[in-house]
Amino acid sequence: MSASACVAYIGLRFEVAPDEIEALENQKDNRQASARSAGLTSYWANFGGDAERYLLLIGTQIGILGPENASSVQLLDQNLTAILSDVSAKLEAAGIMGSVSLHLEWLKDA
Repeated sequence: MSASACVAYIGLRFEVAPDEIEALENQKDNRQASARSAGLTSYWANFGGDAERYLLLIGTQIGILGPENASSVQLLDQNLTAILSDVSAKLEAAGIMGSVSLHLEWLKDA
């Protein structure tokens, strides 16, 4: 059993349909592949607990906060600006469109 955590990402967030889960499990999802080839990372999980709400995050992981992970994360303003710019450019180069945002997602313990 793992502890609850907060996943912090700068990039894009996608709702995952049930028929997309197998491709994500096998790391064959087109968004994952495009992100990897552009130098970005991805993270996906069931963020809904028993209600099953799968999300895919693509961009740069800022941190995972929780009892079994980091206790804090700090980004200075110039680092944040650089990350936003870098992620935006890489997403555009990968052909993945959307508004880059800071995403804080609560991951309930399993």
